[in-house]
Formats: sequence, structure tokens, C-alpha cells
Amino acid sequence: MAADENESSNGAVPDSPKTDALDRLARELVREGWTAIPIYKGQQPVLHVFDKDVPHLGESVALVAEADTWWYRSSLGENLAPHTKPFQAAEKIARILVPYVTAIQAARTQQRRLAQAPRSGLHPPMRPEHAAIITDLQRRFPDVVCWWGAHTGEWWALLPGGTRWRLASASDPAGLVQIIAEARPRR
Repeated sequence: MAADENESSNGAVPDSPKTDALDRLARELVREGWTAIPIYKGQQPVLHVFDKDVPHLGESVALVAEADTWWYRSSLGENLAPHTKPFQAAEKIARILVPYVTAIQAARTQQRRLAQAPRSGLHPPMRPEHAAIITDLQRRFPDVVCWWGAHTGEWWALLPGGTRWRLASASDPAGLVQIIAEARPRR
């Protein structure tokens, strides 16, 4: 929709084309596993996007005109994609939210493990050989973020998966390599 199509006399686009574009984005986000709640009352229709397991953290997306194009715009003012490309906007929203959602889910997992774990003492701190193992893992799997959890005493990886990332852990590097290898797409 060009900026001059369906405009009212004051230059604003009627809510119907805006909400239609936001609905297309909502369908794309839901297809990717996100929750999308339309909030179409008020001055500016917006779409609130969040992960169902972390409903208190999300992004609000509006449709705004800039030059001759209508854009999906984040709550921080970033133009995510033209209104004709809801899939691109969905990808950018995922890139915004995934690190935060993943961190919250990892913290929750850690809290549950700590609550269930026997209180036998501290895990060993990171040693020089841990750094060498992490370097090797990063070399073998450059698209995967790996680290040693000094607090958990486990090996961790953040595995890419399109617009959704997955957190994995193992008690030893070989176990983590197996998890990473099984999670990677077959070529």
C-alpha cells in the first residue's frame, strides 16, 4: 500500500489497512511460535509480541509511514521491514527477543536445578583447558555459542534454529558435541 492509497483527508491511513498488515505479521509470528496479541484500540494500532513462556517481556509493533512506504516499526523506533514483507519483520522481531527470552529461560532452568541439587559445595572454576575446549568447539561449530558454566559445572551451547534458538547443556564436552551434532540440519 503506497502512502497515498486509502488515505483520509488528514493524511492518515484508515485503521483497516493498518490492522490488515499487522494481522499478516501476527500470522507469520504465530507460525514461528510466538504469541501475537493485537491491540487495536487507542490512538495507534499495535501488535504485542511475546513468547508464551515469558509473557512479561515482549515487543510492540506498529505500522508507520516513512517517505512512500509503510513500515513495521518496533517500540524502539527501528524500521523492521516494509509492510509487504511480514516475514522479514518477524525475523527481526525474533532477533530482538530471542536473546532475552533465552536468558530468562536459562535463568529459570538454573534456578530449578539449583533448587533440586544437593548442596555439596562449589563447582570447579574455569581452568585453562576449558578455554582450549571452548576454542575448539567454536572452531568446529562457528554458528553455535559455547561456554563453560562455572556455577553449574556444565558445558553450555546456544544453538541456532531459524528465528528460534535453543539452549543445551551437557556434563562433558563430548556430550555437548553430540547434542550440537544432533541439532544441526542434515546436509
